[in-house]
Amino acid sequence: MDLSWDDFMDRLADKFRGPVDVIGNEQKARYLSDTQKAYDTVMKPVLDIGSGRGEWLGVLLNAKIPALGVELNPIQVSRLREQGLDVHLGDALKLLQQSPSGSFSAITALQVVEHWNGPLIWDAIKLAHRGLGTGGILILETVNVSSVWAWNHFAYDPTHVSPLPPELLAFMVQEAGFTKVETRYFSPIPPVMQIPADTPQWQFLNKWLYGPQDYAVLGCR
Repeated sequence: MDLSWDDFMDRLADKFRGPVDVIGNEQKARYLSDTQKAYDTVMKPVLDIGSGRGEWLGVLLNAKIPALGVELNPIQVSRLREQGLDVHLGDALKLLQQSPSGSFSAITALQVVEHWNGPLIWDAIKLAHRGLGTGGILILETVNVSSVWAWNHFAYDPTHVSPLPPELLAFMVQEAGFTKVETRYFSPIPPVMQIPADTPQWQFLNKWLYGPQDYAVLGCR
């Protein structure tokens, strides 16, 4: 089988990301309430960076929240457009640079920033601050590399570049000018797989070895 790199990465998402409907339901539970509040305040579209298979865009469509996706993989863009989703093929930073300030109610990048190097992440966060209207929200979800268990998932994607501890990403968002910066943790490891913890030392070890696999940093404009 002669697969292109874009074909391979599309198939990789299906292999290791999880079913589209399951991921969409998780994202709905995690972020829809905050995004709806921002949209009701700013009344501008949501920009979803790195839309991939379109799980989050589908949630926004069902919630009747206008949204624009931006994605580098042309195979995924074509598929999402066939589903009636508004997706731009290209670079998210260029799109943000070309958009007037205050263009968006929310800017989301779910499992994206770990694909960028540090300066690119910093530029994206600053451009997001400019691109959001007052009352808008930034949502960045990534792998929780403070958990040893989660490193296994980080390594399954050959395009991952930057392991971002939660404290670092939150600091970057805060330093870029966002307020009410909050970190939320998701995808916990079942207790049955952890070390029985009856002392603070063992609790710390469990947090380090078996901490939640994902987290998100949220910041308000």
